[in-house]
Amino acid sequence: MQCLPKIISLFTISFIIIFAQKTFAQQDEATVNQMLELNWQSKGTYQTNSGLASITTNSEEQLLQGKDAHKFLYLTEGHDGFKPDIVVYRVSGSNQNTQINYTFREIGYLSTDDWDEHIEKNALLQEIKKNTESDNKIKKAGYPKLHVDGWAQEPLLDKTNSLVYWAISAHTDQGEKIINAKALKLARKGFTEITWAGHADLFTSADKSLDPALAAYQYNEGLTYADYKPSIDKLAPFGVGALAYKMITGKTGKASAAAGAGLLAMLAVFAKKLWFLIFIPFAFAWNWLKSIFTGKKDSI
Repeated sequence: MQCLPKIISLFTISFIIIFAQKTFAQQDEATVNQMLELNWQSKGTYQTNSGLASITTNSEEQLLQGKDAHKFLYLTEGHDGFKPDIVVYRVSGSNQNTQINYTFREIGYLSTDDWDEHIEKNALLQEIKKNTESDNKIKKAGYPKLHVDGWAQEPLLDKTNSLVYWAISAHTDQGEKIINAKALKLARKGFTEITWAGHADLFTSADKSLDPALAAYQYNEGLTYADYKPSIDKLAPFGVGALAYKMITGKTGKASAAAGAGLLAMLAVFAKKLWFLIFIPFAFAWNWLKSIFTGKKDSI
């Protein structure tokens, strides 16, 4: 009789998974299959492909790196514009269905002296709204339009911890409320762009929501921002204020290569096919369920 609750629990999970699989298969079975074929990695500590940092994941997370991270963004975004080094997807727990993307940019040491020169929160917000509405005009069919509501976190330079934060709140035409939070973790040779994307009700503040992601990602010895050596290290051609301005507004210019696609990059992850993302925890649950009976796990 003690096994009965477990059996019922397993039956419930399997029923939900089978139902979910049938539902999702009707919408885009090929996309789901491509997602499952990616090299998902579970709890552990991994060296990044750049060799400059390590990242640690917990039991609630799954990680993709390199070409697999790139392909995941291609599948969920519908274009080839984003090439993160690492994607961490939270498949269970209180932050389930949130996603963290890490991209290191080796552009040289960034000075923080130009922050006040470039960052004016009200002007920046108007630029974001204007550029987002322009982007809406060129979106592919099937991708809902996005509309900026305001700052969820005003841009902040944390000199003590060598970090920059900001977060933007937005909504889709379907009324889906989304937060796009970003941190720049400064390093001796550049910076890592860390993006948190998820539903608004899971967001507290940029620093608190991103703190676990920042703590999980650590530069290797001798490569932190504090390790900068003026006599031998390369300086970036612009400061962190100019970089943040470009990344927030999506404007082109000298920092455009470092800013990437800019603006609300990654919001479309939660705007196009929410069923696809909801499927991921089911896929891992199915893998776990099969391992109980077979003693083997699929390489998701």
